[in-house]
Amino acid sequence: MRLQITTDYAIRVMLFMAQQDGEVSTAEAAAKELGITYSYFNKVAWKIRMAGFLESVQGPGGGYRIAKNPADITLYDIVTAMEGDISINRCLDEDGFCSRNATLICPVHKIFEGIQNQIIDTLKSIKISDLCGEKQSKPIREMMMTSTV
Repeated sequence: MRLQITTDYAIRVMLFMAQQDGEVSTAEAAAKELGITYSYFNKVAWKIRMAGFLESVQGPGGGYRIAKNPADITLYDIVTAMEGDISINRCLDEDGFCSRNATLICPVHKIFEGIQNQIIDTLKSIKISDLCGEKQSKPIREMMMTSTV
C-alpha cells in the first residue's frame, strides 16, 4: 500500500494551515512555503476544502485557513478524504469478496485484517495538533523536505 503524493501534500498543507493559528494564508504564500507549485497547491487545497478541513476566504486579503480545530483532525481523516477507505486487500473491502469464498476461515484474511486495523488505529491516534508540536526550530519547508509522514 502506498499513499499518493497528493495525500502526503494534503497532510503537509493541513500542518502548515494549523500553524497559522486561524489566520488566512494566500495560496501563493502557502505553496511557496511548502515548496510546491501554485496549481498543485490549489488542487490539494480544493480536495481538503471539499472534505471540510479548510475554508476559502474571498476578496482582498483572501486565501485559505483551517476550518476545524487541529486537535479534532486526525491523519486518518485526511488520508480517507484523499484516498477513500483504507483497504490493504480486496477481501477487506466492504463487500468481503474472496476468490476462494473463504473469508471467514482464511488465515491470510485474519492477518491482513489485523494489519489494516493497526494502520487505521495509528492514523486515528495522530492529530494535526500533535504534529504542530514537532515543528521545533526548523522552518516548515526544511522539515517537510527531510521528514516522512
